[in-house]
Amino acid sequence: MGIPSSVWFVIAAVALLAGGVLLLVDRSRGSGGIRDRKRWAALHEWEHADSDPVLPSRWRYGTIHQGGPGVARNLISGMVPTPDGPRQAYVFDHEQAGRVGSVLAAVQVRTQLPAAVELRLPSAPLPDDAGLDLLEPVGERYAFVSDAEAVKPLLTERLASAGDAIGEDIELLWAEDSWVLAAAPVEATPERLQDLLADMAEVATALEQGQTVPKSH
Repeated sequence: MGIPSSVWFVIAAVALLAGGVLLLVDRSRGSGGIRDRKRWAALHEWEHADSDPVLPSRWRYGTIHQGGPGVARNLISGMVPTPDGPRQAYVFDHEQAGRVGSVLAAVQVRTQLPAAVELRLPSAPLPDDAGLDLLEPVGERYAFVSDAEAVKPLLTERLASAGDAIGEDIELLWAEDSWVLAAAPVEATPERLQDLLADMAEVATALEQGQTVPKSH
């Protein structure tokens, strides 16, 4: 005997209601995230913008290469205080193909880097950029670089320690031009992002010091 149509109707109604609840929860989380980030920005005298379609195109490695520049949503920008002085920084929801897949954080390096380096945890997928080659482990991460000879002097013990301090929730950390970038989970809180920015500033310092170390012959 088949299931009565009234039972199917009840099942469909319950499924529809459950979907509506999930959608409302998702929207409330999104609006809550915007409010939280705006509040954090105001507290630290940072600027907030709803979106910026140009900023992500400044970079080309990491998640930028994987899914395209996309759009920066819920963007905040300001200065990260460090013992060596403030550094320019950005935090934004990275939307690619209409979907936010990560929160990107970027911290400025005061010197131009000679090449790009991606520091990936073993759990991270391999880069699909043909211009990057696996060089060597750097602490708990693996270094994929665009120019091995240029990058090798930068891979110091201080950089390894700074990279390890970033945390296991950040599978992908990379540096290019004059920036250090990290892809954080979409659910990262303002407090987690604040800690991340401080740790990324230490990565930037390590890269700068690596450029000042005399090359051995």
